[in-house]
Amino acid sequence: MAVYAISDLHGCKDEFDEMLKKISFSEYDEMYIIGDVCDRGNHSIALLQEIMAHPNMHLIFGNHDEWLADFAQTLIDVKKNDGVMDLFNMDLVRWLHYNGGYKTADEFLDLDYPDCYDIKLYLENREYYKKLTVKGKNFLLVHAGLGAYCRPDVRISEIPTSELVWSHIGVNDNPFDDVVMIVGHMPTFLYGFWYENRILHGKNILHIDCGCVFGRSLACVRLDDMQEFYVPSTYPYITVRS
Repeated sequence: MAVYAISDLHGCKDEFDEMLKKISFSEYDEMYIIGDVCDRGNHSIALLQEIMAHPNMHLIFGNHDEWLADFAQTLIDVKKNDGVMDLFNMDLVRWLHYNGGYKTADEFLDLDYPDCYDIKLYLENREYYKKLTVKGKNFLLVHAGLGAYCRPDVRISEIPTSELVWSHIGVNDNPFDDVVMIVGHMPTFLYGFWYENRILHGKNILHIDCGCVFGRSLACVRLDDMQEFYVPSTYPYITVRS
């Protein structure tokens, strides 16, 4: 049995499936997806359904997963009302128009009603962080770090979920000496061109979102021995500013 962490898939199902082959992922292994399965890429819903079908794959919420969870019922209502969408809802517009949600919404609306409700129910069971001990080493898996609560005496359970899914993480933003943090959210190339296509190692913290949907590699780390795995992206290279 091996334990893996991966993040920010953003609908990159082909790359994810290729990664599963590369690491020879089996029913005896565990995979933790540290947020942002959805949006921007071409196969968000198909990818989410694949994860849902595997009890040994675990979703830790990111901000994009939060959006889909928040608007799943809205999309079901749109489907019932023949596509009438409330574009005066600015949170909905922000997700759809500015954060790649249109592709996810289109996929969702193409589903049968039972599949829509299955996804809605799955996303109601939200997990925002995970503490693990693997081979005697302690880990904290969280999408966007601890934000303003990055201090040694903090209780993770008391941090607002908005910080856990939205905050911007500094290279060394881990306040714990005895815990390795694994985070995503910020593509590593945004920290400097020398981090293109590779995991960023800070002080007791690994930033594993390499920006696959922006044309960089998809990265995965095996927590048992900290071995890193990479799959090249099939998406066009896009320049993004922080």
